[in-house]
Amino acid sequence: MSANPLILGTANLGLGDGGREAAFNLLDTYLELGGSTIDTAAIYSDWVPGESGRSESIIGQWMAARGNRDTLRIVTKGAHPRLDTPTIGRCDRASIRGDVELSLKRLQTDRIDLYLLHRDDPKIPAADILGTLDELVAEGKLLALGCSNRTLPRIREAERYGGFSANQVLGNVMVRLMNPPPDPTNLRLDPPMFHHAVNNAIELQLYTSQCQGLFDKRRTGAPIPANYANPACDRAATQIEAIAASLGLEPAQLALAFLCALAPEVHPIIGPRDSVQLRQSYAAGTLALDAATVSAIAEAAGMTGYLVERSARNDWRS
Repeated sequence: MSANPLILGTANLGLGDGGREAAFNLLDTYLELGGSTIDTAAIYSDWVPGESGRSESIIGQWMAARGNRDTLRIVTKGAHPRLDTPTIGRCDRASIRGDVELSLKRLQTDRIDLYLLHRDDPKIPAADILGTLDELVAEGKLLALGCSNRTLPRIREAERYGGFSANQVLGNVMVRLMNPPPDPTNLRLDPPMFHHAVNNAIELQLYTSQCQGLFDKRRTGAPIPANYANPACDRAATQIEAIAASLGLEPAQLALAFLCALAPEVHPIIGPRDSVQLRQSYAAGTLALDAATVSAIAEAAGMTGYLVERSARNDWRS
């Protein structure tokens, strides 16, 4: 895995101008920069009519064309409810197996490096869910297991049966100040979940890590995303912009670098529109922030509860 912790997210891969050619260019750029972990899901981008499984399919076509499967860490997700029946869980054995087989076919591969349950179904015991996943691991189809949008009690329940090595959850510099997400199943990273991951060496993959482009929208005067349209986010963003200016950095880069500085377990997922935006975001993964800067950002964002002990080398470590 790359030393740069940033993961390439592909929820909108191939949508918009350029289509497949632009998608291939974005993926090529990520590898050129040194990236290796690509995040997708069986349900990307089913919300667009006629685009079922677009992300996985394009990634599969790109890997086949480039012959680079063995150099990549592919992360995908399944067991998400159907979009037309969002309250009906799909963590039963047949649904999990069906989604895995479909993902393997679309990705044109024989194994998935990290497989995440995209949503939970609390009605199904963790033992049953892990039992199904363990079967797929034994068959060589899944190499590692993770979860997404799963509560900490359910994560701990799963640990009695082997547990997960990764947890994907909504996390960014405004996570404590943002408005509640419209979809209540999008769980936000809170301090207990953060410290549980750090203390147990669980990889924390943070989606919406760039606050839906909040800082770029503030800079250009574009409408603020509804999730961050409140006075608390405005005050915090103003303070973070001032810190960024004092360091000669873009605020969006600083916000990403702050997440990376919290702990080695943190891996923000970025979703750039194009290669130019990708290069700007990816550079944030190489920035080293001193303890004073990390502390100042945490104070501004109401995130002091996420800080871990400082080492003698004056940076933040778990």
